[in-house]
Amino acid sequence: MINYFNILNEIKKSDCLTLLLYFSLLNNYSVLSQVTVDKPINTCTSHKSASRLLNRPNTVSDNQKMIDISYYKLEIDINLVEQQIHGSVLVEGNIISEEPDIIELDLSENLTVDSVLYLDNLWDFIHLNDKIQIIVPNNLNDDKYFSFEIIYHGRPISTGFGSFNFSKYRGIDHIWTLSEPYGSRDWWPCKDDPSDKADSVDIIITIPSDQIAVSNGLLVDQIDLENDRKKFHWAERYPISTYLVSITTYPYREWTDEYIGVNGDTLPLYYYVYPDHYDMVYDNYATTKDMLYLFENKFGEYPFINEKYGHVEFIRGGGMEHQTISSLGGHSQWLIAHELAHQWWGNLVTCESFHHIWLNEGFARFSEALWQESIGGNKAYKEYWIAHAYYGSGTIFVEEPTSAYEIFNGNLTYNKAGWVVHMLRGVLGDSIFYETLKSYGSNDSLSYNSASTSDFQKVCENKSGLDLEQFFQQWIYGEYYPKYELFWHISDKNELIVEINQIQNWQYFKMPIQLEVIMPGDTILFKVENQNKLEEYNLGTLENTPYAVYLDPDNWILKEITYRNNILTPEPKIIIYPAYPNPFNSQTVIRYFIPEYLGEVESFIRIFDVRGNFVYEVETDRWETGYGVLNWKPKNNASGTYFLQFTSDKFLSTQKIVLIK
Repeated sequence: MINYFNILNEIKKSDCLTLLLYFSLLNNYSVLSQVTVDKPINTCTSHKSASRLLNRPNTVSDNQKMIDISYYKLEIDINLVEQQIHGSVLVEGNIISEEPDIIELDLSENLTVDSVLYLDNLWDFIHLNDKIQIIVPNNLNDDKYFSFEIIYHGRPISTGFGSFNFSKYRGIDHIWTLSEPYGSRDWWPCKDDPSDKADSVDIIITIPSDQIAVSNGLLVDQIDLENDRKKFHWAERYPISTYLVSITTYPYREWTDEYIGVNGDTLPLYYYVYPDHYDMVYDNYATTKDMLYLFENKFGEYPFINEKYGHVEFIRGGGMEHQTISSLGGHSQWLIAHELAHQWWGNLVTCESFHHIWLNEGFARFSEALWQESIGGNKAYKEYWIAHAYYGSGTIFVEEPTSAYEIFNGNLTYNKAGWVVHMLRGVLGDSIFYETLKSYGSNDSLSYNSASTSDFQKVCENKSGLDLEQFFQQWIYGEYYPKYELFWHISDKNELIVEINQIQNWQYFKMPIQLEVIMPGDTILFKVENQNKLEEYNLGTLENTPYAVYLDPDNWILKEITYRNNILTPEPKIIIYPAYPNPFNSQTVIRYFIPEYLGEVESFIRIFDVRGNFVYEVETDRWETGYGVLNWKPKNNASGTYFLQFTSDKFLSTQKIVLIK
């Protein structure tokens, strides 16, 4: 898999020619590649330098803070031959505080503003420094409502992840947009800030008639025009941030499906793909319904249930969670799950600013792991987090969100942020954790709105009753992770004493830690609170001397761990725990423990009847060390007594089990 962020570190940003060649090769490869982040960076275009592409001020002006946008009507006529657009945008909103002298909107100076209309009259404006400054009329009504229409044209530049693009696929014209973080202003005038969502948007696209234009919300009209042109009218009636507004066009092959939501509502699913990709992507696209079912049960009802969900292919690698219609440059299940999860975490609740982008991307990364858990079980879930661990420097909170490169850091914004959500699940426990996510998504002030880290923290604390200040401070605003050293011994009173030392030379972490004590014939779990450099825990009197003590055995904490002692005499052996339940009906569970010093063990578990006849082999494999679980689900076996035999080159164990039907 390709991580463009790591590649970018190895190339001088000033070497635009090298970058252009390198990334053109990667783009050719990545039409269907499965990248490790959903928004790989392209760092040069024919329009501009790499520095302009990567960097852009993120600040909202003082004048923009005084207005609240309620509606956009975007009409755009696309000239594929000249690679030009002619557009008009109707902007409606209200002045919400002290009345400014001017109303400011964002629009790249690369585009030309032809006129601004107020009440059908030409109105004075200045277009400077990527801002349109419009004189505030002196006849606004009491609620300070305003409405302007901006007519403009030009060839859009491509910044950040791409903004607006005239591309080709298989030699055929192909338009696509990707405006996150600050690229909407590159192709239409707006208040380009994620926290100010318009209540409603109409997107009207005129394009050659052989093209299909896809956008947000529902298609309300499609009109054939003269000169082989066609007009598509899409309407988004849920609140939407500017960077989630999308246009994609191509002579797609399209098909539809439907999903019945948790509340019984029917959600239409629309898929638009390159004709030669249909067979390749179909099976994975079909898993979208299963993902919807999973996420609805974990997060709450799909947020845009009255409109649609779907995928539209674009030639860029990765994906983008455009509201109700994700743009996909790959077809892996993790990518599909990631973009779908964004419909909740990014679209329903949007990060207030790109300082807090982890609330979008970390949650979507966690949702990939959630999908892995649903199809592969707890083992797959654990393996996912091992593969996505990050132990380096940097804060998840983005200090300077001026560039796509800084905002969408694959290690921090995606991997470590996903780990934070995973760790929060461990701290809260599944029941409260998923209740918290549903409460976050349905919160009256956050749902269909924006949120900061502190907003999410308050929801977590209100739902759990816990003080999570240090959790968020250390993991979101702090760096690195804990390094634990564990030592244990048996006291003179036969009590188990465990010492945990945080040996890192940065901050000390406050975390609940689970301890697993391996005993002869049993395993005991303890939970302790840990926050200081060195802490000692008395876990009480035990009947036998433990074989070993493990810290965080289920890997709920991003950490390193060193054991100063973990094997005492008597030497630990393979343990086969009694099957449970026994007697049993549909299945019985077989638990086992293999000590570390034995390494991987080639083992057999076979089932025999009372006459000694072989009945079934549960599993033949090389088993890893530690604690494991197997199941026997008899199908055509009669009721009666059976014998379960565990065999390896180092061990033999037999126990009786009783099947009752």
